[in-house]
Amino acid sequence: MSWRFKAQDIVDTEASHVTGSSCINTEAGKLIRISPESIKDLEQFVKDFLLSLPCTTVICVTLLGGAYTSLLQELLPLPSCVHAWMMLSRFNSINQPIVVLLPVNAVLQEDADYDDDGAITSFRELREIKDCGKNWHCPWGSTIADDVAPAFKLIMEDNYLSSRSSYGDSLGQRSLWWNRRTNLDQRLCEFLRKLEDSWLGPWKYMLLGEWSNCKNLDTVHKKLVRDLKCKCKANINESLLRIVLGGLKGAFKGEECIAQLCFKKGCYVGTVGYSDNSSCGTSSEASNGVERLSELALQLIHEAVDELEEDSGHREPTILVLDCEVQMLPWENIPILRNHEVYRMPSVGSIAATLERIHRHEQLVKGLLATFPLIDPLDAFYLLNPSGDLSETQLLFEDWFRDQNLVGKAGSAPTAEELTLALKSHDLFIYLGHGSGSQYISRHDLLKLEKCAATFLMGCSSGSLSLNGCYIPQGTPLSYLLAGSPVIVANLWDVTDKDIDRFGKTMLDAWLRERSSVPVGCDQCSSVQDEAKNGRGKVNKKRMSRKKLPETSDISLCNNGCDHRPKLGSFMGQAREACKLPFLIGAAPVCYGVPTGIRRKPSL
Repeated sequence: MSWRFKAQDIVDTEASHVTGSSCINTEAGKLIRISPESIKDLEQFVKDFLLSLPCTTVICVTLLGGAYTSLLQELLPLPSCVHAWMMLSRFNSINQPIVVLLPVNAVLQEDADYDDDGAITSFRELREIKDCGKNWHCPWGSTIADDVAPAFKLIMEDNYLSSRSSYGDSLGQRSLWWNRRTNLDQRLCEFLRKLEDSWLGPWKYMLLGEWSNCKNLDTVHKKLVRDLKCKCKANINESLLRIVLGGLKGAFKGEECIAQLCFKKGCYVGTVGYSDNSSCGTSSEASNGVERLSELALQLIHEAVDELEEDSGHREPTILVLDCEVQMLPWENIPILRNHEVYRMPSVGSIAATLERIHRHEQLVKGLLATFPLIDPLDAFYLLNPSGDLSETQLLFEDWFRDQNLVGKAGSAPTAEELTLALKSHDLFIYLGHGSGSQYISRHDLLKLEKCAATFLMGCSSGSLSLNGCYIPQGTPLSYLLAGSPVIVANLWDVTDKDIDRFGKTMLDAWLRERSSVPVGCDQCSSVQDEAKNGRGKVNKKRMSRKKLPETSDISLCNNGCDHRPKLGSFMGQAREACKLPFLIGAAPVCYGVPTGIRRKPSL
């Protein structure tokens, strides 16, 4: 079942309870796309879908198993070791879509012994701990990912058990506890490396965003397209070629994908762990010709990459749309993505609906027009240690919040009315407590909101989604998205308080530093604004998803916030490294939502 249908179902089931919102059903209705009634309408249907895409790159990841694997095994002449198939789809409003079907021919398992120095001979002993009070409950139940990546589930269970086991009083017991935790951190790091190498291989570069301010890329790309067409007589997929160039010298092994550049349209059947000419659509009789073509094409591509070596720039954000089979995995932390700005959303339709809803509100209330939402991190409400048992967390943050003149509540539980008002009237909601905070404000109350603050939820499993068979997924991040929150930073699994406090403090510090550096006026934004007012087409096509700008004289593209400046999610990498366990704890937080920038309100 598609996530866009699930998101619609969530709202439909709540519709009878929503009395204060006039836009929830309207917005959620756009999350679902009804297929055309006839083939004649299909072309327009596809055009409308492509026009609705945001300017940032969207990557859809789908894992196919069971009957799909059997069917593809019959259709494609590949080895029988394929356990599942992964489909990667790459979309944005300015390039051709790319769809790649990759065989998952490696099961990600672990060795029996995880500790090199012999301190722990087996991590399974943690399952014998009797004082934990309860066993770990897997929130996603059972999915295809458990069959092809069983190591992840074991790591999550061991994380839960070890985090709830006591330090002990002696130095030796404390050292043993830390050895276990460090060992888990290393296991998760190794798991993510294997996932990238075994499942994605050279196709991992499809997950990266477009280059920004890479002045020479467009020129080199156009020249290379001409050379490949003239010298190799190849009908090139220009979007895929741009990804090859974007891999940069020494990083991208183009040999494994060159043959597929000869096909302009369709779904590419890629290879990761083995090579098979037939999987690229070539016959044995033509293999020598294709090989010569590939050698020449590879030479031209390497020459083009050499020209780009000195060019500098940064990557635009990426939005991941993960299906239910893989959404529990921390994709943002595979090596290729760990230091890049990555968000996740439940569907492609939800991205367009979220942006449109926020844009409409910003224009009506603040006269602001920007590609992505903007928030002021000083316009925040905090809920700190509402249960009263996280004294060290409260000690670390309470005085700091006061120094920043933030408003909020510490050491006691709020009423639902207090939180509802805070979410409606502030740009940012900071929660530092147990769980997701759903014990203080229900999903019903959230769905009544017409506007909702960006949300920073640092409790255990605050970003985890529960799957119950074929039923819709449940989770606090989805509720906040439907309430209108532009971005939610939350944890996929359970975390320990001191290390997640390090992550949280680093993130908040970085946001405030960025806020202090936001200029009142920006030459680059002023230039874009002038072009928009003069009706020049480039801005409309690339930055505003091909929609016309409203003819409103007082709308500003900058308004103390710049689209080209770092956004909230761009600081995740450095915050992860602030943790003592950069993977076991640092990989837990992810960003749901859309890229959200930082501005400075004149009144603060």
